[in-house]
Amino acid sequence: MSSTHGPEIGLYLFKKVPHFRILVCGGDGTVCWVLSTIEKQNFVSPPPVAILPAGTGNDLARVLSWGGGLGSVERQGGLCTLLHHIEHAAVTILDRWKVTIVKNQGKQLQPPKYMNNYLGTSKHML
Repeated sequence: MSSTHGPEIGLYLFKKVPHFRILVCGGDGTVCWVLSTIEKQNFVSPPPVAILPAGTGNDLARVLSWGGGLGSVERQGGLCTLLHHIEHAAVTILDRWKVTIVKNQGKQLQPPKYMNNYLGTSKHML
């Protein structure tokens, strides 16, 4: 992914691959970007998402026990161990809300915002 090519390309390429999983390397903003893109693709069964916490804000990764940064991944055994955990992780549901702010006449004031709510204590994929 880059600022000009987002997750849409990868999701399109893998759309017909059964049971594929996604590993997001980044922080909360990147994870939210990927989750929003998955939502827009209207998958019958959305692919599970794991997190390699490589961002400045890794709150979701911490809650799901993936760690708070790359240092925590190393302390937990490194990338090979993380990939093993991803392969055996339970899938959990993440609460997401689409919030739209409108005026009295129903005119949208800003683009919709997505909010996530998460609580957890063990390794999970979204």
